[in-house]
Amino acid sequence: MGKTICSIVIMTIAAFVGLFLGASLGDAVGGMILLALIAGIGCIVYAIESLNQK
Repeated sequence: MGKTICSIVIMTIAAFVGLFLGASLGDAVGGMILLALIAGIGCIVYAIESLNQK
């Protein structure tokens, strides 16, 4: 449960940062989606790797 909450927090922070980066480039929602997806994929990879180490 702790990893899930941490992943959601990381994706939320990434989306918030993406809002401002995307707004500076002219597409705020696109920046939010892009950074949230990148962070989400990173969290998925981390979760899979941590399962393999057990």
